[in-house]
Formats: sequence, structure tokens, C-alpha cells
Amino acid sequence: MANNTVKNLTLVMAVVALASAFAMAQSAQSQSLTGTVTCEGRVTHHYTCQRNQTQQTCTLDCVQQGSNFVLMVGDKPYLLEGDSHDLRAYAGGKATVTGVAVNDQIAVQTASNANHSLNGVAPKTPDAMANPLR
Repeated sequence: MANNTVKNLTLVMAVVALASAFAMAQSAQSQSLTGTVTCEGRVTHHYTCQRNQTQQTCTLDCVQQGSNFVLMVGDKPYLLEGDSHDLRAYAGGKATVTGVAVNDQIAVQTASNANHSLNGVAPKTPDAMANPLR
């Protein structure tokens, strides 16, 4: 009888492990989120922009001082991990980021301009370049 209990317990544990692995695989699929590319320092209020800076130069200065890029989707910040060269082009502006999101982090695969033109080609410059802080 004890042998059957051990077998049943082992079977239950295997089913739970398999279900957990399936759930993790499902959550590890790529997804696209659109928001504003900023920096961790601005989100945590540890970095203040200068009056004459654009959103882009402010974000880039913050990142240059050691902060990480963050995608703000509404009120929710996502720490962005990946090629910062791609993210630099959208600093301070709207972007659609595609990658694997786990908790509050996104492993970035691609970043693109969130404001596509009618013919499907994104503008060459992000909106952030012309928007100085007030």
C-alpha cells in the first residue's frame, strides 16, 4: 500500500512539474508592447532632466550615467534588456518593443517606431527629437 502511495505522489509531482514547465514556456513567448522609452533613473526619480534638453537627450544622458532603458506602458515600467543601440534611436519617444517579457523585464528582440506612416514605413526620426522639456 505504501508503494502505491509513493507511486501516486510521484505521478502527481510529475504532472505538476510538467504543468509548470508548460506555463513557463507559454509565458516565454515573444510579445509586442508599445510605450515610451525612458530610463530607470527618471522612473525612480533619481535623475532630473535639464530645462533645455529634449526627451531624447535627457533619456540618453540618464542611460550614459549608468541607468537602464525602461519602456513605460501606461503606468507600468518594464526594464529593457538587449542591444541598447536599437533602443537609443527611440529614447524619449514612443516605440513598439518585441521580446520575451518575464515579470517586469523584457529581453528585447526588436524595437520599432510606434507611429508608423500610412504606407507602413516608420519615419526615420523618433518623435522625441523635437519635444523639449518645459
